[in-house]
Amino acid sequence: MRSKPSMASAIATRSKIPAEVFIGGAGDESSRLVLSYAEARRDGLRGKRDVHYLPHWKITAAQRLVCDLASAGHPLALIGHSWGADTALRAAGALDSLALMVGADPVAKPVTRIAARDGRPASAERVVHVDADPHTYDRSDYVKAAGFLTGGGVPRAFQSADARIETQLNHWNFAGMMKARGPDGLSAEDWLAAFPDRRIHK
Repeated sequence: MRSKPSMASAIATRSKIPAEVFIGGAGDESSRLVLSYAEARRDGLRGKRDVHYLPHWKITAAQRLVCDLASAGHPLALIGHSWGADTALRAAGALDSLALMVGADPVAKPVTRIAARDGRPASAERVVHVDADPHTYDRSDYVKAAGFLTGGGVPRAFQSADARIETQLNHWNFAGMMKARGPDGLSAEDWLAAFPDRRIHK
């Protein structure tokens, strides 16, 4: 029986502060790469951001959560790592409006690609793609490569992102990807810090 992440509650607050929904990739509940980052961000931004976490396999729960948050009036950002970016796209498809999407080394699930569900959701105002292309591969990069070979690849929504940040990080380094800066000098964390202020959008 899978244990439930501590931050996976779908209960929306009525404060209307910006909400960030982090979605981990395969195995994140054991590696805690995204879960730990989201927990630290939740604790550090308490009262300023409403931060949530879900694993990639909870697609229906992710859709329900973002709809609840949007209904409560929260500006929304969805951040997914690896297969979590695929789930973020699926969740965004259930929304009428969305401020920001971030894919950290995103990988489409084969069924999503086959069903052509990996395109840009109409609700996505801005899409940021952080790409990891290391000089030396480790086990996490081989896992990513296996996902590519099974028919996933980079989701089309992130192939045509509004902002692309290229890094030489390994696939596991989610925290590093969030801090890496693109050619415009902005990191994924900068995009999150600015939303829903559109002045950062170019």
